[in-house]
Amino acid sequence: MRNGAQPIHKALAAAAALLAGGLCGAAATLPQTASAPTASPAAITLDPVHSVALFRIQHLEAGLFWGRFNALEGSVRWSLEPKDLPTFDVTATVAKVDTGSEKLDGNLQGPNFFNAKEFPTIRFVSKSGAADGDRRWKVRGDLTLRGVTKEVEVDCVATGIGEGPAGKKAGFECTLTIKRSDFGMKWGIEKPAKALGDEVKLVIALEGDVAATQ
Repeated sequence: MRNGAQPIHKALAAAAALLAGGLCGAAATLPQTASAPTASPAAITLDPVHSVALFRIQHLEAGLFWGRFNALEGSVRWSLEPKDLPTFDVTATVAKVDTGSEKLDGNLQGPNFFNAKEFPTIRFVSKSGAADGDRRWKVRGDLTLRGVTKEVEVDCVATGIGEGPAGKKAGFECTLTIKRSDFGMKWGIEKPAKALGDEVKLVIALEGDVAATQ
């Protein structure tokens, strides 16, 4: 009886070892538990009264001249979480350029510069990006200016989240530098020579209404 039981015990032990190995192998191939999903992005509709784009350019190799585009329109989608990437779709109307001089505004809207008749808007649409700290991001997207679309990188920061009479608001400030010659705006660079610089710094201040979530 003992001699007969020994092979049976060995067989049972071997089967148990195979079963244990199979379970361990199966466990190793199971997918890892996914991390908690990020919060759904909220729709933020820009408030044109509190959204503006400033631009700066050197004049006659001397002073740095500032102008602005009033009443930006568009939207932002953002979860309001510090590391989550917002997406931007922002439009400026060329007819709303404001330098404090009606004559200069008219020149900027003309064919040598923004050419409002043919290209009435300037638009930025983000495509990708990465966090650069809490509520800070490097955002890449397409800037369409004077009928030319170029990919640009924009430094963006969420300036705050607050409450207004109509509900929650969120704000952003985004900065970038472009060469206007890349967008076909070459007047003043060579003819007349050095009347205006090529590099343009943009500071874009955005504030919008956060849609209530269900």
